[in-house]
Amino acid sequence: MTLASDSTTSGALTALLRRELQLDTRRIRSIARIVTGTAIAVAVAMVFQIPLPAYVAYLIFLLSQEDTASTLVSSIGGLVAATLAIALSLLFYVFDASEPALRIPLLALSTFIGSYLSRTSTLGPIAFLSGFVLVLSQTLIDDIPNTEVLTHAVLWLWLVVATPVFTVIMINVLTGESPVALSRQRAAALMEAVADYIELPLSQNPSLLREKLVALNQLKGKAFLWEKRLKVFAQEDQRLFGLMLEILQIARALTPQLAATSRHALALSIRQSRALFLERRGIDVAIVPTVQDGMETEPEPACEALRLALRDLHNEASGNSNAGAPDAGTTTPRQLFVPDAFRNPAHVRYALKVTLAVLASYATYTLLAWPGIRTAVTTCFFVSLTTFGESAHKLTLRISGALMGGVLAGLCLVFVIPSLTDIGQLCLLVGAVSALFAWVSTSSENIAYAGMQMAFAFFLGVLQGYAPASDLTVLRDRVVGIVIGNVWISVFFTSLWPVSALQQARNLWSSSLEKLGELLVAPTAHAAADLRLAVNTKTQQAALLKSRSAFERQLVSTQRPAHSAELQAAAMERLAYSAFILQRLHSPVPFPAVADIHTSQRLLALSKGAAPDSPDLDMPDPTPLVGRARLRLNEEIDHASHLL
Repeated sequence: MTLASDSTTSGALTALLRRELQLDTRRIRSIARIVTGTAIAVAVAMVFQIPLPAYVAYLIFLLSQEDTASTLVSSIGGLVAATLAIALSLLFYVFDASEPALRIPLLALSTFIGSYLSRTSTLGPIAFLSGFVLVLSQTLIDDIPNTEVLTHAVLWLWLVVATPVFTVIMINVLTGESPVALSRQRAAALMEAVADYIELPLSQNPSLLREKLVALNQLKGKAFLWEKRLKVFAQEDQRLFGLMLEILQIARALTPQLAATSRHALALSIRQSRALFLERRGIDVAIVPTVQDGMETEPEPACEALRLALRDLHNEASGNSNAGAPDAGTTTPRQLFVPDAFRNPAHVRYALKVTLAVLASYATYTLLAWPGIRTAVTTCFFVSLTTFGESAHKLTLRISGALMGGVLAGLCLVFVIPSLTDIGQLCLLVGAVSALFAWVSTSSENIAYAGMQMAFAFFLGVLQGYAPASDLTVLRDRVVGIVIGNVWISVFFTSLWPVSALQQARNLWSSSLEKLGELLVAPTAHAAADLRLAVNTKTQQAALLKSRSAFERQLVSTQRPAHSAELQAAAMERLAYSAFILQRLHSPVPFPAVADIHTSQRLLALSKGAAPDSPDLDMPDPTPLVGRARLRLNEEIDHASHLL
């Protein structure tokens, strides 16, 4: 049994790495941009002797994103954050340069505010980076007691950030990926993948397709920001996106016995909508044959619901949709803070835990008089996430990446660096190794952070100054610092208000059940579309948290045993597509039936952890398909009541 379990785990890991490391043309271009930017930044840092060349090189990785719009936003935001942090740091020096007792409260305040705003403000990334740079700049007083030299060192930090920022901006403006073209290509590819899944269910992973569709929604927003003329398609694209998620969810309910001709007709309908979508956006595509009637005489509820959803998809893609303006009140103005910023104690608790971990790490290397392990503070900033499972996942990637990057740096220090004679050869070495790191860092968030840490450890070990490096203690100190930082994060995140990733996933499932209950009695088509989108988004977030819960290893207690998570996730998926099918079948009805109201109340009771009432099966149904769909949903509610 143990051998079988180990074999299954090894096979899953191999499949994950194969999927994550798969190369395509866009990814190769992204890797080439990172390699070029790293080589240029290292050359500039060496020629002009800019301090901290390792950080200059690493920031190329940190700032580079998959598209030009994201890269420009992250680069400009990073420069603004660094400028603000350096200005505040110089102001703080007026008060704490000669008062060590005042320095620690200021460090704590900076960490707390940066961590708090990272969760509660739309300017969270800038606030977080500002707090991080501010804390690091304040710790320089321990090594540079002379205030004049200290001021010059802090001002140099701005150039350390500005050099990679301008390098990344220049490369991406010249050769970067347009978010408009990228979003269209991915939308077309995903529509084709969903069609393949309907036609051949074993050809695609529906959970992975949903993850990519949710990620596409974020990229679509960047495309609108990049090209303002696309705003005219904003509402249409949002409806198309919601319909694709609904179609994918309903397709999970198709029976294996469904005829191949019916599956082919459904898939052909998606391909035709895909062609219309691209054609209306100025992209020439091959002509797709008209959908022929290959449906069964007495279709299943899932099949009929899918056909109705595909009809709406075709109308949207062709521009013939009669959808009016969104419901009043569905759009809300952008706000500086999230709605529960000042009511939810979880935000304050998270910031407090990060602050305590940072202060403990700072005290550790200060009391030990071991400044080389100051990476413990960096670890606390970049490893800490909302739940312990997410933090442990990032912890694992950080340690494994640092070890691999450190070993590679050590080998280069011993066997390669002594034979290098000029900056050009160093840039070739950095570029060649950066290609490997960029290959990993351009994958999904499952393993991308390991590539970032491989790069950081390697740069810290090899780029120690402006001459060939030969000191291996830098690598040793960095690894020790990482371990210390992770220890403190683990201590505080498991002992103070621990948050389980699995429990958060279950909370999202409960919220999804509430949305499903509201969906059955949605007053308008727009309200139903918004609710379906909310359910799909929450379900995807829950799936991610459930996968991260594997890293908790029962260090954080949950209300229910972890082994039931797979059954709960499967039950939630069945409830979602069963509710989608029922709502789609009776969507033309202007008012919800009494039986649907009762089913909605059962879902709401289940979302609150209460036992749902017995289903009312005596109500007449407008069509046999609606009755069968409602019966299936009630059966799923009864089954889920024993799991959720």
